[in-house]
Amino acid sequence: MNSVIVPEGVEAEILGEACLALDPASTAQARACVREWIGADHRAYENVRLATSELVTNAAVHADRGRAGSLIVLTLTRVTNLLYLEVTDPGGDFSWPRAFDTVPEDAECGRGLTIVRELSRGRWGVRDRGILGRTVWCVLDASPDPVMRYA
Repeated sequence: MNSVIVPEGVEAEILGEACLALDPASTAQARACVREWIGADHRAYENVRLATSELVTNAAVHADRGRAGSLIVLTLTRVTNLLYLEVTDPGGDFSWPRAFDTVPEDAECGRGLTIVRELSRGRWGVRDRGILGRTVWCVLDASPDPVMRYA
């Protein structure tokens, strides 16, 4: 499922890939996968864990459960000094993922992609995969500056 394309000669490594149930409970499993793949002592661990939580939760809450293959596929790839995180879900007919510029302080939802946008410094997006669903991705620094660590 991984769709990271890198130029010839550029070092890339799939750190892990997991198929998860399309269920909010999968968020904890996704965080455990990240811990297994990069370790809690990795400099980017907290940022990757938080971005993973937000993307998997969004997929579980907003994806169309009635579509065939109702799974979430989580992939983490290292490309040089970057970590490329992808969450693929069945998609949905009524919503398209977007980050809001402002979210009311008392809002109980709507912050997830805004958090991902900030963690990734704007390097995120959505790919429509047709009948395969959609992929929300972000690029995180493998060695973030201490100021960029949001956890």
